[in-house]
Amino acid sequence: TPPSLSLILSLCYGRCINRGVQTSLTQTLPSGPLLSADTPHPLSPDEQLRIKWTKLEGDREKVVLVAQGGVVKMGQEYMSRVAVLSQPLSAGDASLMIAPVRASDAGLYLCEVMHGMEDTQGTVSLSVSGVVFHYRPNTSRYSLDFSGAVEACRAAGATIATPEQLIAAFEDGLDQCDAGWLADQSVRYPITVPRPGCAGNLMSRPGVRSYGIRSPTETYDVYCFVDKLHGKHTSTSKCKVFNPPISDRLTLQQAREECEKHDAVLASPGQLFAAWREGLSRCDYGWLSDGNVRHPFTIPLSAEEVWLGSAPAVQKFPSDSCSLSPTYRPQMCNSSFTALHYIVYII
Repeated sequence: TPPSLSLILSLCYGRCINRGVQTSLTQTLPSGPLLSADTPHPLSPDEQLRIKWTKLEGDREKVVLVAQGGVVKMGQEYMSRVAVLSQPLSAGDASLMIAPVRASDAGLYLCEVMHGMEDTQGTVSLSVSGVVFHYRPNTSRYSLDFSGAVEACRAAGATIATPEQLIAAFEDGLDQCDAGWLADQSVRYPITVPRPGCAGNLMSRPGVRSYGIRSPTETYDVYCFVDKLHGKHTSTSKCKVFNPPISDRLTLQQAREECEKHDAVLASPGQLFAAWREGLSRCDYGWLSDGNVRHPFTIPLSAEEVWLGSAPAVQKFPSDSCSLSPTYRPQMCNSSFTALHYIVYII
């Protein structure tokens, strides 16, 4: 998706005077959505219009932007990423531009337009799809040349990420001390918390470290991108990542056989990451189609906090640099859990 892409989420000002209007839209990273509240007719330049955009998070309201009389104030998380038209009155347009969009921007937004004695509002639901993830085969670290990296992402159910997509993921908190190929044949890695061994060309500053454009024969890991959950399904059905009801831990071959019983296949890493982006959260490791074992979580559980830390992610077992034998029966972050397996089911 081109990073310059903009799209409009409409809130009609005139209709909002009488009632709130809800609109929903799905946005793929990285790009810039335009949240808009349009007036049906121009307002006099002498009239004062107050525009306020907030993000609703449970019982809290997070201020995104407030504009009145040519003065604009932005919330801390939205500094340099949001803007409104310089003359919203004459244009009859209270649009809010967000660029670049981040995964954390997903949610419900409230637009309030105050004009004289009138106070109108409406909501917009923004759904952000797409996730960048670090990938390596279950063999060893830094084993992929450029063509192998492109193929590895394809086999994982994804595409090789662009520099813009990796930067957007970094801005949303991705931290990975592993150099990986990107689509422009550059090699980079994102660091939010600088530490020894991960300094790169930025030394002690946070940012996306870059090795520049490299020879296609050099070997590194790769960063992949998946926009949404894909599978073998028709236009009238959906694919889904789920755990079959089993009582014992399975080997890789047993996992494949279990999937066949459900007329399904083992999920690819890309499919699991896409399901995680859609909210899948389990503290149960499972085999994936590439022979690796992972589990996704969005809200850390106590066992995960001890074993893995508190950041929401798709975790690989037992570490990001391990390789597993196909006959290995994975242990859990807590022995009281049963190892289940993530598969794609065709509804």
